[in-house]
Amino acid sequence: MIEGLSIPIPQRLLFIRVTVCVSLIISVLLSLHLWAGERLFPYANVFETAVIKAPYDYFFIFIFIFFIIASLFLKRHRLFIFLALLIGAGLVLIDMNRLQPWFYIYSAFLFVLMFYNGRIDDANKFTSFFIVLQLIFCSIYIFNGLSQLNSFFTETDFPELISPLQNMMSERQFLFIKKIGVFIPYMLILIGVCLLIRPIRYLAITFAVIFHVLLIIFLFPSARNQNYAIWFCNITFIPLLFLLFSGKTKQRYYSPTLLLQFPLFYLIFGLFWVMPWFNQKDLWPDHLSANFKSGNMKAVEIRFTKIVLDKLPAYVQHFSTQKDSFFVLDYNGWCRDELSANCFREPIVFNNIYQYIQAQTGATVNDLQMELKPKQKLLFKP
Repeated sequence: MIEGLSIPIPQRLLFIRVTVCVSLIISVLLSLHLWAGERLFPYANVFETAVIKAPYDYFFIFIFIFFIIASLFLKRHRLFIFLALLIGAGLVLIDMNRLQPWFYIYSAFLFVLMFYNGRIDDANKFTSFFIVLQLIFCSIYIFNGLSQLNSFFTETDFPELISPLQNMMSERQFLFIKKIGVFIPYMLILIGVCLLIRPIRYLAITFAVIFHVLLIIFLFPSARNQNYAIWFCNITFIPLLFLLFSGKTKQRYYSPTLLLQFPLFYLIFGLFWVMPWFNQKDLWPDHLSANFKSGNMKAVEIRFTKIVLDKLPAYVQHFSTQKDSFFVLDYNGWCRDELSANCFREPIVFNNIYQYIQAQTGATVNDLQMELKPKQKLLFKP
């Protein structure tokens, strides 16, 4: 019989907190241009006046990292986590592109752990916190799988992910591997469900580790894979998998009904198990569903004439390709290249990009257009 890790839950919660804090710091540093410094990619700020530009933004990201580090070494770690999350929320309101899936997940973990006082004499309390973290983690696999049940993922995202294999095998072999992409969403859903079922949990852990190792290989930082924080997130998920699900993860006399007396359970259940269903109907942001490679179909086409193109900075022109008599802006490529992050695909971002081009060039409606792209065919309909 596979025993797994023999670590008590209070100690696991400590290791999880350390893992998440370290991962959050590294991920922010890997995408530093997203958080501080000079940039051309426009801010998607919720409030028009709330923009802190370089070099002053370095101060806030320094304080954010300082509070995270302080929470690891000083006694009042819950206060420092609260202050760090407060600053993090402010930075996101300044630019919604900072609401990356990894930032949302790490912040959710720290938010839950902020309420745990570290006491080991109340098994019901610390087990409830632990189960809430498990629910967050399982929902990531399940809703990533559901969001990938669309033709865009199988025809575009997955082939792009495995494209390095194209030079290593024949066309027939590559097409066979490409067809496997149809099963990836179902595998993710299965992993998430099986992690909740104790007798077969070890199988889910095995498949999840294999999945993340493959992503670590395929998403290895390069000129093609510029979202370094997403790559590193797969490294973080492996120790979290074992800390959350390997070995004895439940007290002998603990009853799941105690969760119903735990207020935090309802908040997390709503955010990670209820609201993501509305993502399929565009009523809930994709990144708040913790979707990494979801084939999000929410997109616009921003196109402009040659007159507008010539007035844009040379760097932005690099991400423009000609289509008929217009030039189309690849804002996703621009965001990945400059900020090392995926573009937050919501109207607030699209509108700010449009307004940036208009302000830079003084373009008229005839020279600058933004049009909603048609949605891809869904394979899954809730």
